Amino acid sequence: MLDPTGKINSFDRFDYMRSYVLPDTVETNIPRDRSRPGGYGAHEYARGLLVETAIRLQARPERLRYSDHEWSCTERWDICPQPRSCDAGPISLCSVTLDLAIPFTTVRVAVSWFRTAHDHHMGWRLAIDGEPIGEENRTYSPSPRYTGALVAWHHHAALEARMRTPSR
Repeated sequence: MLDPTGKINSFDRFDYMRSYVLPDTVETNIPRDRSRPGGYGAHEYARGLLVETAIRLQARPERLRYSDHEWSCTERWDICPQPRSCDAGPISLCSVTLDLAIPFTTVRVAVSWFRTAHDHHMGWRLAIDGEPIGEENRTYSPSPRYTGALVAWHHHAALEARMRTPSR
């Protein structure tokens, strides 16, 4: 794990200067670039996740899906430790799912981040191929470039572990 506290906000000023453009071959439900003034920052983050992760995995980006919803604590017991007595208000939950093609397989990456109006609950989570990476649960979302490095590190570690396991 690169950040043992999970509290480092690994954005720097250069993350806010980058602009990511998706290739025409990528299937997506958001705009491919930031061509509209005042574009949605979460869309830029989602595009950056796909591009940076593809670079780190040396993969072909295939699909990007973005969604955001508001939930109550009673609906999202996985986020709120005491949902029945919580007065945090609505939880804004954003999710990005990426599909990337590497030789002989596809890697699916899911990233979600959430927060309440007064920051009673906030966090960031990562899953690769449906497996949550619990040690990477964080308070603040890391930058797209940092997330791409995390995904590559965990993906390569999983491949090495599979290679060390004897087959029957």
